[in-house]
Amino acid sequence: MMRWLGLLAALLLLLYPFLVYFGAQKLEPRWLGVIFAGVYLLRLVFVVRHWWQRLLLLAVMSLGAFVFWWVNSETLLKLVPVFINAGLASYFGYTLWCPPSVPTRMATLEYHGDLPAVVRGYTVAVTRLWCGFFIVNGSIALVTALFFSRDVWALYNGLIAYIAIGLLFALEYGYRILIFHKKHAL
Repeated sequence: MMRWLGLLAALLLLLYPFLVYFGAQKLEPRWLGVIFAGVYLLRLVFVVRHWWQRLLLLAVMSLGAFVFWWVNSETLLKLVPVFINAGLASYFGYTLWCPPSVPTRMATLEYHGDLPAVVRGYTVAVTRLWCGFFIVNGSIALVTALFFSRDVWALYNGLIAYIAIGLLFALEYGYRILIFHKKHAL
């Protein structure tokens, strides 16, 4: 059950711009917002371990569903990618002040806990790069949500942003392989 909910939540997140684009043509925005909040609440309730975390998630997602219902705004639905980018930028930024950063944790797994100094410095730089990316991507998502049509918003947030994420990841991975495996023999 939990695996299916995780898959459904990931698929909804990936397809979110297209679901909003097509769903807004058939349903009021309030229904889309409540459906999305409900699916994520159901999935997250199964993931968290402590009762107080479940209670907090229930409160936050219920508040989110209520806001979607009350406001009934397509613009609010279109702002979700902005909130996601802001959350990711905040989290990555937080890990710069309270290490280890997200890339450092991932590199620690690759190097079995013993990170060379050059890798540790690189992971901090990569964290800053991703923070900048999320800020720029979120800013563009904000502009498309507020000032452009649903078509432009869906095109950017459902295609161009994913291409940009994939491109940045591929370029960073290629650079990492080139530098650490070839130059530093790590």
